[in-house]
Parts: sequence; C-alpha cells; structure tokens
Amino acid sequence: MIELFVITETEWRELVTESVSLEGQRYKAPRSIQATIVVKQGDQTYYSVQEGDTVLFKWKGKELFRGIVFSRIPDEHTLVFTAYDMLQYLVKNKDVYVFSNKRADQIVRRITNDFQIPKTSIANTGYTIKSLVFKDDTSLYDIIFKALKETKKQTGKNYQLYSSKEKLGLRAWPDPSEIWVLETGVNITDYQYSTSINDTATRVKMRRQKDNKTYTATASDSSGMKKYGVLQYVETVSDNINQAQLQQRAKVRQSQKKGVKKELKSIQALGIPDLQSGMPVYISIPEAGIKQKYWVDKDKHEFKGSKHTMTIDVVSKNNTPAGVSS
Repeated sequence: MIELFVITETEWRELVTESVSLEGQRYKAPRSIQATIVVKQGDQTYYSVQEGDTVLFKWKGKELFRGIVFSRIPDEHTLVFTAYDMLQYLVKNKDVYVFSNKRADQIVRRITNDFQIPKTSIANTGYTIKSLVFKDDTSLYDIIFKALKETKKQTGKNYQLYSSKEKLGLRAWPDPSEIWVLETGVNITDYQYSTSINDTATRVKMRRQKDNKTYTATASDSSGMKKYGVLQYVETVSDNINQAQLQQRAKVRQSQKKGVKKELKSIQALGIPDLQSGMPVYISIPEAGIKQKYWVDKDKHEFKGSKHTMTIDVVSKNNTPAGVSS
C-alpha cells in the first residue's frame, strides 16, 4: 500500500518503508512527512536518502506528497527522515520588500522568481494593493500571507498557497459542494469535545489614540450579560480609522466573542487520504449534539502496512488568524 521513492535525475528508487506520517495545518506552511525506512537487514542493504533529496509518497497508487529531505536520524538498521513541500522555502527565506500597486498573485510571482522557487498555476487575485512595505527582514510566507489577508479584507475572497509536484501554486480556497462525512459509529473512533466561556466577552471596548486623545467604542451582548455577567474584552487599535469604523470594529469583534465557545479536536478516524487541513468536512456526533460542517484546522495521517488512520482538529469557520506563525 505504501510506496515511497527517492527521485534522482535518472530514476526512481523505491525505499523499504516501515511507516509514514503526513501532516499539515491550516494557514501554516508547509506540509511534511516523517518516514521510517529500512536501510540494512542482515547482509542486505537498501536505498537511503540524504538532505536535499526529493522524495515521493504514494498511497494506493495516488501521490499524496512530494518534497525535499531536510533532516535525518540514522540508526544501524533504520533511518527516520523529515521532508517538507515547496512552501518550506517561503518559511526559511527572509528579505525586505516594498510593493506598490501590486496584486497578491503578482507579489507571489515576484518572490518566487527572486528565490528561484518553481511555480505551477497562480490564480489572479483581482485586487490591487496600493502599498505594502516590509522594512525589516520578514519571511516570504508572512509577506504573501499579508497580501492575501489584505485581498480577503477588501474582496471577501480567500486564496490558498499549495505545493504540487515540487511546484508552488496559488488557488481560490477549496470549498467543494460534495464533502467527506465523519460520524461516530461509522468512521470516528475517538474525539475530544469541550465547551467554555473562558474566552467569551459580553462587552467589547475598542480604544484608539490620536493627537493625544483617546477615542473609544463599545458593543455589548445584552442577553449574554444577563446570563454570564459582565465579561469585558478590551482592544487597542493602531489603524488610522474614524469613529464610525471604530464602532463597527467593536460590533464585529463582539459578534465573534459572544456565546459559549465550543472546541472539537483530536478526532481520530479511519483515514481519508484526500482530507487535509483547509478542507471542509461534515461531522456527525449525535451524542454531543454535533451535526454540521467544519473546516480541518490540523491533520495528521499515519500509514503503516495496509492501515491508514488520521487525527484532525477542526474549526467551525475558516477565519483568517490575526497573525501567522510558520
């Protein structure tokens, strides 16, 4: 079932593989595999890998990963290695940039050309960003993430960086009409579900300093306040916005902070090779009152012999995080 190869200029060499772990996380780069291979058994020696080698992983004949070996843990008979896809080069490289009147896709093209990163399809993101300045050394991933975030803020459209066959691409965020279903008693074997008001706010206050004056805006959840009391969230705004915009931002933040927060994570299930971070999934856990669409926030697939299992964390909305940690 597992097919793992090291690709040279002239041939594909199949590796004798014990196990493969494939994982990734929404809005974070890159996807990676960690594999354990057999390099020696008795007098017999097998193919190994070195840093910089390209490896290809297939499951049931379908390619799931292609990337570059970055680290190894050699032993007498086995070797454990970690490989990353092309988004790793966006994380590892930093620089300073100034962009004027450029779309996010044009920024992606400029950066990939500057750093000789092979490209596949790059979607036209439509919106022209007037100015984007990075005076301090910033990772290429964070630069592109900022451009994509600005694009979503203005257009509502979300785009995703991805790696395919050792090439970097940019596409509209996948949201297929037909999605996978996970259900207890069918393909879910375990999960963790919790509810809390620890991060709930029944009142939000926004502050902005300008010309030695403090401007404030508040928004509240009256029904939540009656039930949970006053739980105030305060945020200082640095953007150059007016009072009406400050009030609107307080209103939006209040809508995000209201109500009981529900967390569903560590869902263990039978493996679905195509299900990865950033993809939608419908989850049915009747005993917890859960029957709805989620987005996979983090995925980890384990392959051993003919067995494939996965563990995923999910979020109810595919919101862009405030910051990004690569």
